[in-house]
Amino acid sequence: MPPVASRRVAAAGIALALVVLAGSGAASASASPTDDPGTLSVTITDGSTATPSPPVSPAATGGSSVPGGSVPAGGTRPVPLPATGSSGSGGGGVAPASEVSVAGMVYVGGLNASAFPEPDPTAGIVDVWFTVRNAASTPIDATADFWMDAGMFSQRLDAVDGVQVTALQPGESRVVSARLRHGGQWTLLSTHVTLTPPETVDGVALTPVTRDALTLLFPWVIAAAVLLGGLVLLVVQIVRVSGRGEATPVAATT
Repeated sequence: MPPVASRRVAAAGIALALVVLAGSGAASASASPTDDPGTLSVTITDGSTATPSPPVSPAATGGSSVPGGSVPAGGTRPVPLPATGSSGSGGGGVAPASEVSVAGMVYVGGLNASAFPEPDPTAGIVDVWFTVRNAASTPIDATADFWMDAGMFSQRLDAVDGVQVTALQPGESRVVSARLRHGGQWTLLSTHVTLTPPETVDGVALTPVTRDALTLLFPWVIAAAVLLGGLVLLVVQIVRVSGRGEATPVAATT
């Protein structure tokens, strides 16, 4: 390859890398909770787990208990309507597959999570929410503690403790939500919530229940670094090949 052509190819590769980096930064800046996060997260819900005693959380951000079908913690992704509550006769009937029964008095739905990258590489927002249904014959109060860790690691990233669920009426279902931060570049995030109901309802003893979910947060810094490294290696290889071509003597024609 002639020297001029190799230099042009190298310059084009560097320009392409800069354009890709700029595009990655713009994408992370635009992927805020006001946009559609459908391509940025995967939600996996599971059943209840043994109730942990969560360690003391870092400074918590706000959480909320909102009506079914509304938006959790200021995001725009619609929340699925919770299961229809039973009449206030106690016992609650059979729980849907997505719900866990607490002594037939309270039903806790699966935890949902949706992640949003941010321009700050150490940031990253994860909205979490679940439904709670009162199958007892009297109103109940409960609290929800949310937290998030780094997937396969036990590092606590953020927590929102003491979200109040007040005066949940017999037969009522309610969506309880919170916003967790500091998702960073961990990619796979593990989110959790523990709902603590009253000690007794209608004379029946109740215990806390925990739900868990995994979600993916796009690691835009890591992806951009890998792409840039690949482009640099490509440019270096092209320059080396062109240099060897220039060193090869050209036979004189007669």
